[in-house]
Amino acid sequence: MGSTRVGYPLAELVLGGDASPLWRLSAHDLSGLTAGDATTLAERIARLEAATHGARDAAALLGVDRLDGLDAARRTRIRHVWWRYLDALLALDALKQRYRGWYGVDYFRLAPLHARTFVLAFAPLCAELATGAELLEIVAGRDIAQRLFDEAMPDVGLRAGTFSELRATIARARDHSWLALGTAWYDQWIQDHLQVDEVGRALATLATQWRDRAFTRVGTSSAGASLLNKLEVVRDAALSAWFPIQKGAAEWLGDTRVVAEGRRLVSDAQIGTCAALLRPGDVLLARRNWYLSNVGLPGFWPHAALHVGTLEDLATLGREPDVFRAYGDYVDHLRAAHPRAVESLAGRDEHGHARRVLEAVSEGVIASSVEHACGADYVAALRPRTSALAVARAIDRGLGYFGRPYDFQFDFGTDDAVVCSELVMKAYEAEGPADCGGLRVPFVEVAGKSVQPPTEIVRVFARELGRDDAQLDFVFFFDGREASADAVMADARALAASAERPKWDFMLP
Repeated sequence: MGSTRVGYPLAELVLGGDASPLWRLSAHDLSGLTAGDATTLAERIARLEAATHGARDAAALLGVDRLDGLDAARRTRIRHVWWRYLDALLALDALKQRYRGWYGVDYFRLAPLHARTFVLAFAPLCAELATGAELLEIVAGRDIAQRLFDEAMPDVGLRAGTFSELRATIARARDHSWLALGTAWYDQWIQDHLQVDEVGRALATLATQWRDRAFTRVGTSSAGASLLNKLEVVRDAALSAWFPIQKGAAEWLGDTRVVAEGRRLVSDAQIGTCAALLRPGDVLLARRNWYLSNVGLPGFWPHAALHVGTLEDLATLGREPDVFRAYGDYVDHLRAAHPRAVESLAGRDEHGHARRVLEAVSEGVIASSVEHACGADYVAALRPRTSALAVARAIDRGLGYFGRPYDFQFDFGTDDAVVCSELVMKAYEAEGPADCGGLRVPFVEVAGKSVQPPTEIVRVFARELGRDDAQLDFVFFFDGREASADAVMADARALAASAERPKWDFMLP
């Protein structure tokens, strides 16, 4: 594939401000982007389906028809059924937004890529319609559950009325025949071009599966529009965001990660400052407004990681008397106990940056660079106030999780797969009540599961700020500013206050 842009000639000139960043990519770059997003699509649809199944499993709770049968805990669990579904839907919708410009990818030169981009917009729409209609069926006639779904949930950044908006969207799907029009387009122009490679065939399977499920759930009236009118509806109405988002936000959603490293508010110079301030054992926190990672965990901070440092940093840690007495040569111990992890830490990433961070991401537990981990819109670091030996033990434990898969079920009770904050908390897990080297962060219940989201780490820091027995010390906080498209260095109190910022605050009017 060549380096020529994939968009139709003159498309950007004609459409101006409506031009899609997709069209500026080369065929090679768009091929790579769509291949990665095909995997992301499958994962996000699976999470949306799991949230829908969770609502069906909670049918007895949702069916309570008397307020005196609901205490505060049960009301919270009902709201979390809705939050879990909506959280997954918004993340899927963000992926769909990235491909709103599918129609501008040159069909005549690059039909397979045009087909991929269409499905990356169409399949999410079908999944949203199918699962949304199923959720409406589950709560049909259950007035109390619907009222609780519609309440504002400040802790996760949801304003009032979001459930009513979903119901209205499903109704509009019937009125505008989005599904029939999209299917007609898919059958006539798209499906044959998906059979040329594995990525296309996987996308075709998803599109067919969810198109059929959406028809079963939603149904649709016949479409009597002209071909051009069909394109207009499929291109615009069906791919609009499901919930009101400011214009700037929608533009960011479309541009996110279209180009490597994407948009971020923390600058290269600020990342350099982060790297200079970090020590082995520090806890990193990061947020990318539009990346929408770690769907399923509440709070402003969606990601946490463990800063391990370089092998030279670890050798310095190993010279601490308590560490040497416990391990001998600490680096030799790590090499013997975790050879794959240490080999990865000894290398560099694709941009030539040293790997110094252990984190659980969708690919699993990996070693990454500070440049990657801190390349975000907000980034902070906290230092456990503990001994060198406790830090050495935490790193030793953390490296034991290297290579394990990401836990998309968010089950903190198992070790075979882990989520980001789970990795950090299990690294710093206390060995009994007398162990002062562990971090003690309360579990919170989300969708019936006990979890320790990254924001709870910040909440503990906020609660203990200024106390002699505080578990965490402030290292740095770069606070993003959307209005000026940059980040500023903020203080400990600002970081403490961030624990109360809602996860979806950037999507509120």
